[in-house]
Amino acid sequence: MPNLPDYLAFKAECMATLRDKLSDPNTPPVALTATARVAGGSGVRPVQVRQFTVVTDSGPGLAGYDLGPTAPELLLTSLASCLAHTFLIVAASHGVSYDSLEVAVHGEIDFRGVLEVDPHVPTAPQNLRYEARISSSMAAEQLAFIKSEVERLCPVLQAITQPLAVEGAIVNAGR
Repeated sequence: MPNLPDYLAFKAECMATLRDKLSDPNTPPVALTATARVAGGSGVRPVQVRQFTVVTDSGPGLAGYDLGPTAPELLLTSLASCLAHTFLIVAASHGVSYDSLEVAVHGEIDFRGVLEVDPHVPTAPQNLRYEARISSSMAAEQLAFIKSEVERLCPVLQAITQPLAVEGAIVNAGR
């Protein structure tokens, strides 16, 4: 099995090929879809993304069975994964390497907002922060540059920290 430096070299090659393809102005953006269906009377919410199913649920306090992560936990999961991937992309783009990489994302949610117990409590997760644990011989200045590039390029971080329009619609499927 290749180590992380070997993988980063492979990733750089793949990214070069993809950059060539993306240089064609007619290349469309990649469509993304996630579909959650409530499973019968359980309230469990399997979410379909491409050929993958992620089971989401809540804890017993919200009538859940704790069969999977909550949506706010998946937000942190998505951010952790995207940050880690962007650290890999930036390393491959700049010809640097890590011996190991781990990204932890932390936050908190106060359900008093969602359950309207206190109208002054926000409904969104708060105090989000991440820590990237990188084993590398890079100097502190190089790591600071990598961090700034990751924060500039990470799609999920940008979606969370920048205003993002989301349109909604209800379709009455019973008619």
